[in-house]
Amino acid sequence: MIFVSWFGADAYAKWAGNRLPTEEEWEKAARDVDGWAYPWGNTFDPSLCNSSESGAGGTTEVDKFPKGKSCYGCYDMAANVWEWTDSWYEKDKARVLRGGSWDDGGYFCRCAFRDRNVPDYRDYDVGFRCARTLKL
Repeated sequence: MIFVSWFGADAYAKWAGNRLPTEEEWEKAARDVDGWAYPWGNTFDPSLCNSSESGAGGTTEVDKFPKGKSCYGCYDMAANVWEWTDSWYEKDKARVLRGGSWDDGGYFCRCAFRDRNVPDYRDYDVGFRCARTLKL
């Protein structure tokens, strides 16, 4: 889902019985236990994600790049669409976006790269994923 504001993403996640991940949770899901720069390792490889170097020119289906998934089995943690998190970048002003998009180069798709925007921002390359708190 794209063209969704943080408010819309948050509302949908709650409606579905989930929530948006914090940026710390998002980064943990994206990185290998060794703290790699990308979900698959430390070297950018456009054949493993939907970045501007990949040449798709728009969003792709979730499992288009299966070899680029994280060690936790999460697809598209690098590129495809920027993803809203529940974390503030600047309190009461901007929310954190993670992951980079199909319109960005590899530098912006690193697991540690952070971006931000106002919560009512929506665009062609901004989406979200849901998280769930496990009951132990």
